[in-house]
Amino acid sequence: MSRATRRSTGVGNVMWESPDTAGTSDTTREASPNSGDGTFLPPVAVTSPHRVLLLIAHRRNRTLLLDWFAKQSTYDALDGIAILDGSERTGRDDDTPTERTTDSPTGPGTERAATNRGAAAGSRACDRGFDGLESEAIDVVLVDASALERYETWVRRRLELERPLPLPCLLLAGESTTRQLFSSNAPHGWRTLVDDVVATPVDPALLDRRLRAYLSLREMAAELERRHDQLSLLAQVVRHDIANAATVVTGWGELLRGDVSPAGVEALERVLRGGQRITELVENSRDLTMLIDAGHDLETEAMLLGPILRVEVDNVRRIHGSTMKAVTVDLVSPLPAVEVVAGGMLPSVFANLLSNAVRHNDADAVEIGVTVDVEPDEVVVRVTDNGPGIPDDQKERVFEPATKRGDSPGDGLGLSLVKRLVESYGGRVWFEDASGGGVVACVALCRVTSSPP
Repeated sequence: MSRATRRSTGVGNVMWESPDTAGTSDTTREASPNSGDGTFLPPVAVTSPHRVLLLIAHRRNRTLLLDWFAKQSTYDALDGIAILDGSERTGRDDDTPTERTTDSPTGPGTERAATNRGAAAGSRACDRGFDGLESEAIDVVLVDASALERYETWVRRRLELERPLPLPCLLLAGESTTRQLFSSNAPHGWRTLVDDVVATPVDPALLDRRLRAYLSLREMAAELERRHDQLSLLAQVVRHDIANAATVVTGWGELLRGDVSPAGVEALERVLRGGQRITELVENSRDLTMLIDAGHDLETEAMLLGPILRVEVDNVRRIHGSTMKAVTVDLVSPLPAVEVVAGGMLPSVFANLLSNAVRHNDADAVEIGVTVDVEPDEVVVRVTDNGPGIPDDQKERVFEPATKRGDSPGDGLGLSLVKRLVESYGGRVWFEDASGGGVVACVALCRVTSSPP
């Protein structure tokens, strides 16, 4: 049937196909992988109806949408306005955002008083509705401008509850309203809230295509999240089993130390160092996985630097105290009582730098010095060793994953983790030449200073 058979319900209202065609468009569109406007339409496997939350303040538009969704087997529409308000109260019959203080009878005094009473009643109803809607399963939100202005806080909260899965939010709005809402000087932060705009008057076929496309993206995201969870569980199990095996190897190796002949001491030391290295790899892979999972949302806080350095230095002394190679770690004393901006994985930074200073050292007696310089805006920790050093053209490359230092048996994972962690805390890391030979690993972290009175 031609577009001339559509009916319009007024300015700013939804325009629909005539009743004999509006409910039959699903089967004709399923046969083609592309939409009529040239946009690729990912297929959506229809298993159970997708829940669509309707936040449509415009009464007639909401009625039309509910009637249309009722005829579609693909969707299950939920009237969010009725739930949030606890009634059928809808406000203005257009899609233009309005000041909340003007939706009341005329007259300055009467206007504000009536608005305050209405806002208080609406707030109590919304609080009850919020609790009810937060427990509802929702696949996509369809909202108009008036409802989004009124319920923006709740919509943001619901979108956060869905993370890491995306909850598509589509806005029904006219061209002028869209330009107003998304202009550079618009006061609303809706550009980060709304995923797409469906222009009004609405073409039901276009609305259907948009919904299907975003639902398909949500399903793909859900599948990726499911696989991620499975891989994360597998990685945890593997790390746990490898760490247990390494502990058994090093434990039995230590028991054999007194029973090994002089000719076998070197071989035993290699076995013990191999067990220690496996333990380090497991810890680094765990920390790197946590860092990747956190993404850009790695939490930071004010942390006392001294106790962390002292614990990691004591660990290195303990681990290498029974090996053939003499390892001396000189920690500056007294340690300054200074706080830095960091997170719970900061110990991994210094554990890796200290471990590297031992592993990549060819001296008969390994000597490591740890100093702390407190500057106005940052704190710089320097780990100096007496090893062979790092050529200038390698000082940046050693931080790349899988890059090794010379003939080292290392895998480059530790320094890559160090760089990513330090930079996620807003700091810097680099290598310098030591004055007496060797290399200095430098870590600069933001200093936490007390606020001025």
